[in-house]
Formats: sequence, structure tokens, C-alpha cells
Amino acid sequence: MANEDQAGAEVPQTLEGWYVLHDVYRVRWPAWRALPAESRATHAREAVEWTRTMARGSDGDTAAYSVVSQKGDLMWIHYRRTPEDINAVELALRQLGIYEYLEPAYSYFSIIEASLYEVTAIAMKRLADRGLRPGTAEYDAARDEEMNRQKQHMNERLYRKIPPQRYVCFYPMDKRRGEHVNWYTLSLADRRAMMRSHGTIGHKYHQTVTQVIAGSVGLDDWEWGVSLHADDALVFKKLIYEMRFDPASALYAEFGPFYVGIRVADAALDAVLQGKPAVDGGA
Repeated sequence: MANEDQAGAEVPQTLEGWYVLHDVYRVRWPAWRALPAESRATHAREAVEWTRTMARGSDGDTAAYSVVSQKGDLMWIHYRRTPEDINAVELALRQLGIYEYLEPAYSYFSIIEASLYEVTAIAMKRLADRGLRPGTAEYDAARDEEMNRQKQHMNERLYRKIPPQRYVCFYPMDKRRGEHVNWYTLSLADRRAMMRSHGTIGHKYHQTVTQVIAGSVGLDDWEWGVSLHADDALVFKKLIYEMRFDPASALYAEFGPFYVGIRVADAALDAVLQGKPAVDGGA
């Protein structure tokens, strides 16, 4: 039982906020262009209004992006409180006239999280100082109370608006579980030290990049979805390249596909659907 208690204590706590959907589509351009101009304009206006309506204030947020590269044409990012709310916004898009001319290209489902490596270590010490043992009801109640206290301080990160910067870079990632290196067999102290170093690099870019980390263990094919938002797309390359040399990435990170998008406001979304560049980005 002691080993099980110790193993349980090694798992870092996380706090969760909005559920997130990255929803990527290709436009079926030949069929779209074959429509009469008036029909295209009607469908475009409906898509613009739908996107505007989906940005729901305290109930979530939605933003549209023009995808760079052949991986897609349009990407919607949605923040919502529940999986049912995410599913509802998916189904709502499918009711639009434009959906007949969209082809699903990629999607990713996750939930914004804040990992509490440092906070967990402090909380565990406080509980140990009180003589509480993992696996007991008293310990679980005290831990939940501590986590709830921390969540009140972190709600701004967990329930934020979609960052307004012009560009987004999204990618999923795992922590490696290979034959020679396995993130999940490291001690909590080792993982915490590496994440502190990793975070130091990220902090260097905090004035130019807004990072949104979303957990997806049990929700999608990877363990995390990372969204970087910036007004200069080049900073994505510089930040991610520098992090590649950090042990947390160099030894233990596996990366999925990268999607880069240009945020489009209402007028710009209409322009993109006319096959024009998204020259008027921003919210």
C-alpha cells in the first residue's frame, strides 16, 4: 500500500477550464465557384454572422482563421464549458448553407489546463506537515480544498478569451514513452525541474507570444494540444526551435502536425471565401 500511495503522490495535479475544439476544413473551391455570385454572397454572410454569434462572451468564444498551406483553408477555434456545448457548435456549423462546400480536414478536442508541478509540491508538503497520508479521506478532502483555492487564482488563464493576436500556431504533442527514455517513469522532482527550465524559455517570449496549453489525454490522439498566438509568425519558429534544445523537448517530446492560421475578422472571412488573402486580420 505504501508503494501505491507514493505512486499516487507522484502524479501532478492539473486545473481545467474551457473545452477546446480546433476545427479545420478545406473549401471545395470548384463547387463553390460554380455557384451564382448571389448564392455565394448569401452563404458567406451566413457564415460571417454565425461566427460572430458563436463568440459567446461568458459562455465561451469562437474565432476564425485562414489556414496557411494545403492542410486546410479555414479553421475555427471554439472555447466552451462542456463537451455537449462543443458538440452543439459542431452541429450548428453543419446546418449552414456553406457546409455543403466544406470538406473536413482535421479536428482536435482538448481542455485548457494548468499543470501544478510547483503548486502540487507545495501542497503535498503542507499536507505532509499536517500529518495527512495519501489514500485517506481526510487527505483527499484537504487536497481538493487546496486545489480549489489555487483554481480561484488561475481562472483568468483557464477561462480566457481566445487570444486576439493575428497568427496562431497549433500542434498536438506527447511526452515520450520509449524503450530508453520515458517521461512517466521520472520522479516528480525531475519532471518539475525540467518543466521549470522549459517554462523559463517560454517566459522569454511572454511579451510576444500567448501560449494556451490544453490537455487531451483520453480526449484525442495526443496528450496535449498547444496553441501559440502572436502578431509575428516568425516568433513561432524562434520559440519552438529554442525549446527543441531543452531536455524536456529534446529527450521527451513527440510532436504532431502543425497548423498555422491567420485570424480573420468578419470582412476578412468574407474575403477569404472569395479566394482573397486575409489582409484584415484581428478580432
